[in-house]
Amino acid sequence: MENRIEEKLPQIVEDRLQEAYGMIRKGEVKQMKKKRYLYKWAGTAAVCAVIITASAGVLAAAAYFQKEAHQEADRITYEFHINYDLVPGEYQVEPGYLPEGYQDQGGGKYYGEDGLGITVMPIYTTTELDKTDGKIDIANIEHVEHTTLSGMEADIITFQEAKKYQTPTYIFLFNEAEGYVLEIVGQYTVGTEELLKFADNLTVKRTGDGAYETEEERLKREQEKASAEEQALKGQKTRDALQEAGIPEDKIYNIGEELKAYDESLGYTVMKAEFLEGIAGFNQKDFFDFSRFDGWLNEDGTLKPYTRLHYDENMELLGEERTDQEVLRVDMKVHCYNSSIFEEVPLDFSLQYVEKRADGSCTWALDEYASVPEENYSLQIDNSAVYLNGSVHTEGEDRKAYFFRQMKEGEEFFYTLLFVVDQDRKEDFLLQPVSGNYSLNQIEDETVSQIRDQLDGYIRLK
Repeated sequence: MENRIEEKLPQIVEDRLQEAYGMIRKGEVKQMKKKRYLYKWAGTAAVCAVIITASAGVLAAAAYFQKEAHQEADRITYEFHINYDLVPGEYQVEPGYLPEGYQDQGGGKYYGEDGLGITVMPIYTTTELDKTDGKIDIANIEHVEHTTLSGMEADIITFQEAKKYQTPTYIFLFNEAEGYVLEIVGQYTVGTEELLKFADNLTVKRTGDGAYETEEERLKREQEKASAEEQALKGQKTRDALQEAGIPEDKIYNIGEELKAYDESLGYTVMKAEFLEGIAGFNQKDFFDFSRFDGWLNEDGTLKPYTRLHYDENMELLGEERTDQEVLRVDMKVHCYNSSIFEEVPLDFSLQYVEKRADGSCTWALDEYASVPEENYSLQIDNSAVYLNGSVHTEGEDRKAYFFRQMKEGEEFFYTLLFVVDQDRKEDFLLQPVSGNYSLNQIEDETVSQIRDQLDGYIRLK
């Protein structure tokens, strides 16, 4: 059952209403004036606005909107009934308190050294609330706590299994008298006490006037939205057809065969591939980030299992299970045919998971797999390599280019990559250049045939 949260009128609204009643009793209001309201106010305020239309100016000064909150099961929807007689504002938020070690990163972001922290989202002015049709909707919630922060009515929203999924905490602050809603997002790493102290020490200044959309602006925005939706639908139809067509067999290369990528400027050949139980014998300095293995290695260098989440193509959770891992070693050769289009040659590959069909062909896998965030597991980020021997970018910021190197035309380079692979998915992938097969991103502009023809290709470990 939907539970409508009752709203008390702010004191300033109550004062204005009493003032209006007094004017009527004294005979100071002689005539009722008709006003055009685009939205009716909810509850008591709506009734009073109808009865005392002569005092509309007095009421208008009291509140920019009235809010209703509808909470049902794991969802809460805020509905705002806007007073269009008032001029929308533009606002600036200044925090009076930051947790220790946090820095202002600009754009409402206040982060610590771990790159996580607190974000003040763009302010919902009445202009922005109007563009959302007066609604804010949040799903998968677990609990809503009603309180007061920075002198404003506030809701603190936490989500289901927050610890397991490391989900943030949302805080909404509602200012009906001045016409804005603040949304604060605190990452899971932010302590509750610190987050509330941040939210309770905010100063909001009105910096200027805003304006509601004109009919022409609204029409243009709706047309742009409709056009974007049409393009997205077209892209989805192409994606579905591409999925049905599958990966062309002539775009799949075996061990010892050369895959030419990036307009045939580079040629990649897998010389050898094998699965290993662990990483024993490999130099730590050749791993891109060896710290990712912290907590995941047994004493003999084998990998511990992790908790894997399985989602379908619509990101609906299908299952959760402990999963064993192995290490894939791939010995590669890259040949540079044209050095003019690259400042440095990309060496990294990734695992493209596929679905095998009865006729022997395969297509791109739609299901998604992820680790439980609480475990802080990161050995299969983007399904790309965790190790490269012979990197020339190993120090400081230069390490961002770890999987690149300069090569001259005609030059060849032999190297080894290591990947972490789920034990039960060892037969379910192909290798692809990390930045290759770009035509897959052109689903809104090209046909299925064009996309398939322009694929760089994949390597099958056979």
